[in-house]
Amino acid sequence: MSFNSELLGKESVHKLILTFGSFAVITMLATGTVNVIGTLIISRGIDIYAVGAVGILFPLVTVYFGFSQLISIGAASYISRMLGKNKKEAVLSAIIISYALTLLISIALMIGTWLFKDNILSFLGATADYTELAHSYLSVFIYSIPFTAMVLLSSATFRAYGKLKLSMLVILVESGLIIALDYLFIYVLGSGIGSAAFSHILAGIIASLLGIILLIKLNSDSKHILKLLLKWDIHIMSELLSIGLSALGRSLAGASFSLVLNHTINHLGGEDPLAALGAVNRIILFLLFTVMGISQAMQPIVSYNFTAKKSNRVKAALEYALIYSGIIGLIGSILGIFFPHQVVSIFTNNANVLDDAALIFKMQLVLFFTIGLQILSATYFQAIGKAWMSFFLSVFKPLLILIPLVYFMPKMLAGIIATVWWIFPISDILATIICVLILWKNVKKLPN
Repeated sequence: MSFNSELLGKESVHKLILTFGSFAVITMLATGTVNVIGTLIISRGIDIYAVGAVGILFPLVTVYFGFSQLISIGAASYISRMLGKNKKEAVLSAIIISYALTLLISIALMIGTWLFKDNILSFLGATADYTELAHSYLSVFIYSIPFTAMVLLSSATFRAYGKLKLSMLVILVESGLIIALDYLFIYVLGSGIGSAAFSHILAGIIASLLGIILLIKLNSDSKHILKLLLKWDIHIMSELLSIGLSALGRSLAGASFSLVLNHTINHLGGEDPLAALGAVNRIILFLLFTVMGISQAMQPIVSYNFTAKKSNRVKAALEYALIYSGIIGLIGSILGIFFPHQVVSIFTNNANVLDDAALIFKMQLVLFFTIGLQILSATYFQAIGKAWMSFFLSVFKPLLILIPLVYFMPKMLAGIIATVWWIFPISDILATIICVLILWKNVKKLPN
């Protein structure tokens, strides 16, 4: 505990960003690799329309992820700040409460989805051709929700402690098992789309148990665990939820946008653009998770030093995070602008889907170098405990920019589906301007 405090408060900020960032990026890349390789296995082992069926569920999976982050990000921020104050009992209380809340929320989501899955598929815009495949996948996938959420929480908790190898380990175990089981079930055994969802269940069980065991060992010297199990601090619970609210808001807003986008594409273009979007979204997530790794690396550094009133270190952490996320984003933009066909052709050779996928890929990535600033702005306010500003910065782009654009642009431009993809660069320009103004105004108020 004291070693971690000294590390966050005294070590070179640049070195901390590189150290935390390398572990966080590797961890997030592992999650992104599951999406990319999973897409490749499903598209080659079954077909590209199976990828489209899974893509139909993207808004729903985003909601699950948002509720997982509601607790895990809130816990990571709170634990980092309590470590800065050396409040060990508050840290242990936060861990116990966060696991209990994660389990309760996950089970509620699992039961709710199971009861209304047919209505949910209809609401998501699944066509007759996609409904059977999506139903087969979702019927199995829902049972992985609690385990995946606990894996994310374990990783976030270890990261807050500064135990970067453990944070990375639980994610790598889950990701590696999902890929291996997907290959086994689909390529070796010739199973259907439901087996890909079953991979998530088995991998989640093993990785979540590993995380819990390691966390118990990490706190084995505490004499207060049993007492704290029976004592729930309402203040800690409310702070966990308020801090993580921006992550939930971002996911819910993103899910709302994806839902509107799915219905718009289904109306204008049908199955091929939906299949193309499903494949591209999973590739984009790989790049997006890399930027999110930098964001996760910055969060505990800013949280700790803001609490310790070391403003120069807060500014330095933000500066380095912006630089490295910008570099990653620029790589994504280069891929999108110059090599769209080469990238998407890895996942499909279906001529009906390939051109649509290449265009979507290019339009989503043309201004991807700005995405780091957009994500880090929300993370910065989350890290310093300004939950509502973080929430606003997390939701305004999908709710106030993307949804209105995807609704009105096709109406204004004769219902041509290609016009839909212009919403991505337009929204990036507007979101970047707003984030720059808000972030600059607040950072300059920090004392030197």
